[in-house]
Amino acid sequence: MQTASSLTFDTDLGSDVDDVLALATILGSPELDLAAVTTVYGDTLVRARMAARVATVAGRAIDPIVPGRTETRSGRPVWWAGHEGALLPDLDRETVATDTDPIGVLAASPTVVAVGPLTNVAEAVERPGHQIEQLCVMGGDFLSADAEHNIKCDVDAAAAVFASGVPATVIGIDQTSRLRLGGAVVAEFEAAGPLGQLLGAEMRQFWSFSASDSNVPHDPAAVLMLTDPDLFTFATGRIEVDEAGITSFTPGDGPHRIVADLDAERVAQRIVDRILVACAGSPNPS
Repeated sequence: MQTASSLTFDTDLGSDVDDVLALATILGSPELDLAAVTTVYGDTLVRARMAARVATVAGRAIDPIVPGRTETRSGRPVWWAGHEGALLPDLDRETVATDTDPIGVLAASPTVVAVGPLTNVAEAVERPGHQIEQLCVMGGDFLSADAEHNIKCDVDAAAAVFASGVPATVIGIDQTSRLRLGGAVVAEFEAAGPLGQLLGAEMRQFWSFSASDSNVPHDPAAVLMLTDPDLFTFATGRIEVDEAGITSFTPGDGPHRIVADLDAERVAQRIVDRILVACAGSPNPS
């Protein structure tokens, strides 16, 4: 995978806490140039405003942050957790680029990190003259016959993305589920300043929602495929998506790579380390 000189982050931030952790991981990775954020699936305006709030607390300027497609290409109803934005008051004060074309932003991006349903990305790779050179995707399950959330939420979009032939490196839930962030990590974040306190609160909220005492950092692991590829073992071939949303991988010649293995302990620690870098750069409250 080539270096991501300029990337757009396409996300359904706000439901599972892993999206906001992925954004923090990007902000804590100085080798990544985050040029834009686009949001997808459901109330994308709320999702965009949440991303803007995270950037504000982190002391970082991200321009543009663009609400994307709200409905799925497949027509599947949107799943909405109900807690999106609940911990962030006055979100309507956050400025986002509602007049900007999210598909145009993605189509002009050499690197796209996509960690939600692929509705926006499908349109972008179909746009004539798009400049996308590589996709970095969290989605799929390459060890079981189960449909993973990001894929099944918009099967038609996922199938279109992988059929497009655009180079994609993909980490599936079969590998990300080997990772866990628990109470010790939350305490470490919350001691690291305003951004860490925001992240810790979002983690605790999601744990309450999911009746758990930890969470899986699916999406931050996708970011590390760009920054720390040495922590992963990749296989090259071709990904296909059937009408039920089940992903299959055929090794050999093809435009796709999947994560076949990872160093779970080092991946989890590197995620924490990069998030703490982002926390260290967040301003103290006045």
